[in-house]
Amino acid sequence: MYPSSCIENGGQIFQASLYHSSFLRYVGFKIWALFLAVVTTLCILEPKLVNWKREHSNYIVCDFESDLCEWKTLSTEDVQWNIMKGDDSGDSGLPTKDHTTNSETGTFAYVTGSPEANTTPVSSLVSSPVFTKLSSGTAHCQLRFWYQLSQDSQLSVFIRSLVDGNLQRLHHQKPTESKLQWTEANVLIKNTTGEIARPFQIILQATVQSAKAFVAVDDISIEKACETNDKSLSNTSEGEAKLETSISSTLHCPPGFLQCKNGNCISSEKFCDFTLDCPDGSDEAMCSATCDFETDSCGWLETANDDAFDWVRSSTSDLPPTFQKQAPVRDHTYNHSEGHFMFILRNRSSISQVAQLRSPKFSQAASGCTMTFWYYNYGLSVGAAQMQLLVDGVQEPTVLWRIYYNQGDQWLKAFIQLGRLPQPFQLSLDKVSLGFYDGVSAIDDITFENCALLPPALSCEGPDGFWCRDSKACIDSLLLCDLVDDCGDGSDEDNCAPELQCNFELGLCNWVQDMDDDFNWTRKQGPTSTLNTGPMKDHTLGTVKGHYLYIESSEPQMFQNRAALLSPVFNSTFATGNKSCIFRFHYHMFGKHIYRLAVSQRTVNNTRGHLLWHTFGNQGNRWIRKVLHIMSSEPFQILVEGTVGDGFTGDIGIDDLSFMNCVLYNGNLPTDATTPSGTSVPVTLPMNNCTEQEFICRATGQCINVIKRCDFRPDCSDKSDESSCVMDVCDFDNENLCEWYQPAVQVEAAATVSASTANMFHWGLGKGGSIHPGEENHRPLADHTTATKDGWYLYADSSNGKFRHAADMTTPVISLTGPKCRLVFWNYMNGATVGSLKVLIKVGNMTSELWAQSGPQGPQWNRAEVFLGVHSYFQVLFRAKRGISYVGDVAVDDLSFEDCSPLLISDKHCTSEEFTCANKYCLPKDYLCDFVNDCADNSDESQSICSTSVGRCDFEFDLCDWQQDQNDDFDWNLRIGGIPRTANGPVTDHTLQEPSGHYIFIKSSFPQLPGQEARISSAVIDRRSKNCKIIFYYHMYGVKTGSLSVYQVTVSNSQKVLFSLSGDQGNFWKRKVLPLDAEEDFRITFEGQVGRALMRYIALDDIVFTKECLPSSKFLPDGPAELPPTGSCSRGYLECLNGKCYKPEQNCDFEDDCGDNTDERECGTSCNFENDVCGWQSSLADNFDWVMGTGSPQSLRPSKDHTLGSGKGHFLYLEATSIGVRGEKAHLKSSRWKESSTTCTLSFWYYMSSIATGHIQVFIKLGNGFFKLWSSSGDSSGQWKRAEIHLGKRRNFEVIFEGIRVKDLGGGAAIDDIEYKNCSTIGEDSGMCPSVTDFVCWNKKCIESHFVCDYKVDCEDWSDEADCSRYATIPGSCNFETPGQNWTAECGLTQDSNDEFDWQMSTGAVIKQGGPAEDHTPGNGHNFLYVNSSIQQEQDKARIFTTRYFPASLGICRLRFWFWTCNSSQTGMLKVYTLEEFGMDILMWSASGNQRNTWTYANVLLSRSSPFRVAFEAEVGAKELIEFALDDVSFTPECLSGGPVVPQPPTCTNEQFTCIYVKQCVPLAVKCDRVEDCADGTDEMNCPAEEPPTVSPGLCKETEFPCANQSCIPSLLRCDGVADCRFSEDEADCPIKDCFNGSLLCPSTNTCIPLSQRCDGIVHCIDFSLDESSCSDCPEAYCKNGGTCNMDAVPICHCANEWIGNRCHIKAKPPLAPSSGSLQSVTWIGLGIGFAFLLIEIAVAVSCILSKRRLPGTKPEEFLNTAFDNPLYEARTIKSTECAASLGVQISVSPWQAQQEFSYNEGIKGTSFANPLYGTTTENVENAIGGH
Repeated sequence: MYPSSCIENGGQIFQASLYHSSFLRYVGFKIWALFLAVVTTLCILEPKLVNWKREHSNYIVCDFESDLCEWKTLSTEDVQWNIMKGDDSGDSGLPTKDHTTNSETGTFAYVTGSPEANTTPVSSLVSSPVFTKLSSGTAHCQLRFWYQLSQDSQLSVFIRSLVDGNLQRLHHQKPTESKLQWTEANVLIKNTTGEIARPFQIILQATVQSAKAFVAVDDISIEKACETNDKSLSNTSEGEAKLETSISSTLHCPPGFLQCKNGNCISSEKFCDFTLDCPDGSDEAMCSATCDFETDSCGWLETANDDAFDWVRSSTSDLPPTFQKQAPVRDHTYNHSEGHFMFILRNRSSISQVAQLRSPKFSQAASGCTMTFWYYNYGLSVGAAQMQLLVDGVQEPTVLWRIYYNQGDQWLKAFIQLGRLPQPFQLSLDKVSLGFYDGVSAIDDITFENCALLPPALSCEGPDGFWCRDSKACIDSLLLCDLVDDCGDGSDEDNCAPELQCNFELGLCNWVQDMDDDFNWTRKQGPTSTLNTGPMKDHTLGTVKGHYLYIESSEPQMFQNRAALLSPVFNSTFATGNKSCIFRFHYHMFGKHIYRLAVSQRTVNNTRGHLLWHTFGNQGNRWIRKVLHIMSSEPFQILVEGTVGDGFTGDIGIDDLSFMNCVLYNGNLPTDATTPSGTSVPVTLPMNNCTEQEFICRATGQCINVIKRCDFRPDCSDKSDESSCVMDVCDFDNENLCEWYQPAVQVEAAATVSASTANMFHWGLGKGGSIHPGEENHRPLADHTTATKDGWYLYADSSNGKFRHAADMTTPVISLTGPKCRLVFWNYMNGATVGSLKVLIKVGNMTSELWAQSGPQGPQWNRAEVFLGVHSYFQVLFRAKRGISYVGDVAVDDLSFEDCSPLLISDKHCTSEEFTCANKYCLPKDYLCDFVNDCADNSDESQSICSTSVGRCDFEFDLCDWQQDQNDDFDWNLRIGGIPRTANGPVTDHTLQEPSGHYIFIKSSFPQLPGQEARISSAVIDRRSKNCKIIFYYHMYGVKTGSLSVYQVTVSNSQKVLFSLSGDQGNFWKRKVLPLDAEEDFRITFEGQVGRALMRYIALDDIVFTKECLPSSKFLPDGPAELPPTGSCSRGYLECLNGKCYKPEQNCDFEDDCGDNTDERECGTSCNFENDVCGWQSSLADNFDWVMGTGSPQSLRPSKDHTLGSGKGHFLYLEATSIGVRGEKAHLKSSRWKESSTTCTLSFWYYMSSIATGHIQVFIKLGNGFFKLWSSSGDSSGQWKRAEIHLGKRRNFEVIFEGIRVKDLGGGAAIDDIEYKNCSTIGEDSGMCPSVTDFVCWNKKCIESHFVCDYKVDCEDWSDEADCSRYATIPGSCNFETPGQNWTAECGLTQDSNDEFDWQMSTGAVIKQGGPAEDHTPGNGHNFLYVNSSIQQEQDKARIFTTRYFPASLGICRLRFWFWTCNSSQTGMLKVYTLEEFGMDILMWSASGNQRNTWTYANVLLSRSSPFRVAFEAEVGAKELIEFALDDVSFTPECLSGGPVVPQPPTCTNEQFTCIYVKQCVPLAVKCDRVEDCADGTDEMNCPAEEPPTVSPGLCKETEFPCANQSCIPSLLRCDGVADCRFSEDEADCPIKDCFNGSLLCPSTNTCIPLSQRCDGIVHCIDFSLDESSCSDCPEAYCKNGGTCNMDAVPICHCANEWIGNRCHIKAKPPLAPSSGSLQSVTWIGLGIGFAFLLIEIAVAVSCILSKRRLPGTKPEEFLNTAFDNPLYEARTIKSTECAASLGVQISVSPWQAQQEFSYNEGIKGTSFANPLYGTTTENVENAIGGH
């Protein structure tokens, strides 16, 4: 410890004694010792002490005479540094004298070995105090010390950075062979790397490798240029203690190595090299390649402290309110206020403040290294920021990125190209405040990519690989000698010919400037002089020290000036083995006004040669590598030519030019040209093995699929696959058409016309500066790109051509586009007679219209957008049509194909918020089922997945589930896009993007008035639908268009506006997504309001609710199998008009089950149209209809019908309307037929007018689409002709007649006498099924295969439920009859551990407390699965899912199950999901509570494009002991295979009985022996009653009928019209016959047993002796509908009023008409009343027409008669339901409008009305079929 006065008095001599070796020659040792003692004494007596240092002029000194000063051993685990006097060394071998006094009493510092040093090297570190930085203006400071080393010892000197803890070795000393002596060391600490511009320490590392080895140090002195700080390193900044520990731990490794956390030692150069070399990754822990700042700062720290303007890590939520304005509201990583980032915190203001965020130090970076980060720079006075590169050995920092001003209140992404950096480096993000800083500066999500060197390879075989010398990496041979160290050890750049390389570090090498260009390339270091253009560093070194060439685009250079650089001359490639010469270079093209860089090859001097490659425009702020393969039969030269753009931000750079396989030519090129100047030499293709289906890359000969040619993504390294393709962006500047061209047919036509007609209407380039006087009002005065008169655009010149002449501009063929592809352009259409502009798509010879606009649009540029989506091998066309005069040119500018490249499929897994497409593309879930092919393979629009989406409608055929509001002013109508328009509606729909597609719309034209409204509403959505959204597309174009609003209307009529807009929204479809949430169930209503401008459209299309939206159970109709009792019919039956009953499945099956055709009459059956249309229906999607009428010689329809051959006979014909278009279609459809026989035929008679040839086609609609069955041949003879179509064996089909207008408004086509023949399947025994996958019952009937083994009998002989063990063993299938607690494993199910509670197995005690009365499983089933929600909270969930994944499949896997829900209005939701390992869960089915307390069947189609599991989820609504129950879950075999299944042989032989649900065979003899031999008890199911005299107990009696569930009922209940068995089997196979007055129907004889023969002791009916049944008492519940049973020898029912039948089950018919005696008076009274009502109706009709307002009225079903109303007939005036009712008009809101007949008196016909805006009614009554 030395006082400061000591240093002042003895400074100079002391300094000389230390540093001048001649000192001891002038003074003796004793004098020197005396001098030192005096000085030391004075120092000791100094009352004021300082710490450790002694200042001698410019040095800080420690001689260890009293202690270690402030040098200290870093780790307590290391061997400690100590001090020792020379006379204490003894036999240790340590120095016997110190250096300071050269005496035995002098002291020095030392480290010696320990016993373990003999086996393991011992290392110890001693550290200096903290030095804050190197003094400003000083290049270095000097460290000096004296040392002695023994054998087996080493001493190293490091400096240690305060920020990252990295050690940088400055000095390393091994022991010498000479004898031990004190030796001087001088170490310069240089300020060249930026390392010591901030706090650091000096570290001495002693390493001893034996017990007697030592290191001794004395007299350390450090220049004062290294400024000290009193703080120790561990207290200076964030993370210091951790750094100290990690650094000290590395000192147990040999020199040059550092220690991993697990103790392994690796080379220090492998720390922070972007490669995990330590097994635990600790070598990269403090320098992570990614950092989101969530846990720590990742080693990024503020280094400019103490100015209250610092980078700080925090989150907004952690900041005090006063500081929150200085930080972003949310981080970028999670977009949340709790997310972390680094931001600048300013505590106070001063004139100059610096915030400097320094990265950790990275040891090196690979050649492809890039860095991205997200930054925030917001505020009016936020100032500039820049990112700098600090490289060891390079004193000047390199600016990599900078911003200058406010970038908006948002996170923005920055990209930096680092490239190969072999030296250690850091990055520094700096911002300077000059006293008026006010804003938000932040950084987040830093990512380094491709920065690690290539990993070592075991070998590198093949001619195209190179095995690096030291790193052992394998690289492509094309990377050799390209001036880039790709190996990481430089071996790929060894032994290279310098004459074939140039990095411009020493000049231009052997390249020369061209003398025939406009200006020269400039050699440059660092950034160019213009901001926002040019490189900021070279490519070779990646720092400001490196050189490159660039063209300066500022003045005096002008637009399109050229600068060319010439290579040396190379020999012919044929002279060097016919190998291609390979030219590699890097180019930089960044800036708004970048124009062109080109490479050419010439074989003759003074020419520009032929073009090898070129590129245009801004390529981003990065260096890009380019490789060209050159072939030449002559000596040649390469020209690199840069062309100046139209602006000063157009600097282009080149660097690192190199050649491979090229030989210099000793001579010059010839000067006399052999090729005319400007002639292009064909490109010689390289050697290749490509097929005709592949494209050959010009440079490499690489083969790529031909569909990748012209797909907006370069796949060849030279981008040759995108050459001669339409450019994705085109502004027509520089008169560049960007490969758009006029078709040859137009060009040739223009070239061959006479002089008088040479001025054809065509496209051309123009600019405002070339406009002639008089054109300024109908041509753009400025382009859109630059908004100047010098800017170019494309226009169709109306001064040429004639009215309606067309001019096309088209692209080359585009091979493939992605799902989001769209064409965006700006158009200008002004002038009184401007024509039209269309965008068309051409595929082959088919051209379709995508977009259209006509008439003047105002004197401005208007934006347009055309959706293209996924297409292949197509062209896009602009078609301009000339108006009536020259006043109106059509112009376009700034064309861009956006997002058009095909999808790139990533290897990453999809998240829970994404849908996994079949091609593994990850699609955000809001794009699922939105009618857009976002996956590019249509898997996101699969019908099997999307069919369950609520409210999903594309309006192609009808309104789906959307309903017209009955209290608005008019309706939304359906329309196709291709109808010619004078209004501004869409030319295509959104779904198909074709004119034939449909959408709904309202129109602002007569008869609608401004302000009138039309509304359409969805089904009711359940309030429990979480994250529910609605997606739709709208189109609103033109000023004063009107308004569109979307409302959320709850069931209590509370209304909330979700979305509203009005006016012009652009001439294209727009997508909108609205989140939905409500406390009550709700509907969504779209309201369109008429605007003030005429002929304006508001259109909607493709509406869908997302999968999270659930329909409200309160508004769902019951299933057909659970119909309530109707009339005399039991539950589940429908009543015929004659009082009989039929099942819903007997409807539309070609069989008259009722006997009066009730079950078939509305199906679209055989019909002569004399009385009605027999259930044939028209579609709302059409613009006109098939209508029923009679002959008319004056019109285009037939003069006579076919049925009667009379002018009064009826038929259907194509409706005539006031407005019509060729090609319009009218559709007539049947209902869905259940099944037809193999012999089924359809015949009809058709008529086609000879005046106006209509056209007729017949289609059949199946589940998988439409198929044409028949088409008229074009015969227009004007005669009735017969057509017959063989339908054959089909199931679930509809028949559709399509009529097409060909010439005029009528159509001239008619049909009559439609007839089905031999279509019933009753009695059919063909064994042929509609589908090859059908199951054939034993009785040869067919059922769909997915109904087999679903615990429900579908075959009458039960054969579909006879051998089901194969189904029961499919993992996940389960009837829950598994004993014990391990039912989940047995069933292949797993309880979800992330839900709130679990599913449970039922017990007898549970059943007694509520829930189902019994389980559903047939046989001896007792158990089911249920959820107990009695103690749960609402919306708690219980989920169970299949343990095993099913393979991916679409539309073939079926899940069948039975479920029960409690009878409560609060019941929750039961759902079925499909789950993938990655990706979103998809809801496939849902249900809520019911009022029936029965087991309900569900059959769910499952589809996923990836392997999936199936989950049942119960969501709590009511708190019940049993809220939901499941039983008899089964999957079809297709689920297990993922495809079609092969039929399996029977489980058992013919001599055995097959147990149904278990794989077990029992002897046939034990069937129905009253003993359960099958484990599932199914051998005792469906057993008939026994006939032996001795009846065994427990079986049915002779006079009882056995039900399937083993219960017995009295046999007189068999075939009595009432279902008494659980499965209605007592009414199966019964004749259609009723018996009355106590007589019974005997099924076997189809006769009635009279009352007198009942209970007479004689069996008259062998069917269970039913006539001798119940002879002593009334059966339970025998009489229905209030009837009472009396026992008068036999049970007799006495029925209440209006009920008849043996069991009071048939509703009595109404009383007959009055007798003739009273008819006359009643008639006169009726006529009087009728006349009065007629006057009232006329008055009401007139008032309604005048008022044009709809009044509240009755529902459509209440109207008795029907007429028609065309929704596209603009002149419609009547829409009020009240008015319509009085006029006998039915306004239908159903999708397909079936005409309903309520009166069956033949003399009464329907009425029609005269349309006041369309002629008069014909003499014949005409009825529309399901009129609009």
